[in-house]
Amino acid sequence: MDRIDVQPLTAASADRLDRLFRRYSARVLGYVRTQTRDNEAAQDVAAETWLRAGKRLHLLEAPDQAAFPWLRVIAQYAAIDHYRGYERPEDWTDAVASRALPAAASAEDAALPEPPAPATVDPELVAALAALPEQDRTVVRLRMEGMTYDEIGRTYGRSVGAAYWRYRRALRTLAAVPALAG
Repeated sequence: MDRIDVQPLTAASADRLDRLFRRYSARVLGYVRTQTRDNEAAQDVAAETWLRAGKRLHLLEAPDQAAFPWLRVIAQYAAIDHYRGYERPEDWTDAVASRALPAAASAEDAALPEPPAPATVDPELVAALAALPEQDRTVVRLRMEGMTYDEIGRTYGRSVGAAYWRYRRALRTLAAVPALAG
């Protein structure tokens, strides 16, 4: 949204917006936190909500005491628009490929015997892994490689909680596979 095209508020509109802000700012921020689950994003979305409310204040017919539902709808659309413009990696495997490669093995490490070959893998488990969305598979792989949820979240520009819940959701899906359950 281009802020240059916005008309200045009249004195009466500015006064009403100020009253609404004093009355509902904490409540709007609380609502937006439930939508974004990220403090920084919530601050951005709440600010955008108040900008949009100021621009559309002439449309508010309800009294100040009943204006929260109107503000909540504006906040909901601001949150949607915030994440709609969010840059997500096109290919989630890029983050895995772009990680720094480990240093070459030393001569001592090269002289160590090879670990035993892995046991046969249950085809149901392979199918369940393949059925996971690509983002979930990547998060599971990164977690198995030892990355923390914070590192995974930062890799994708998401919160720690988003990385954690994506991993937990993938594990719940995999837990239904008989090879893992038994």
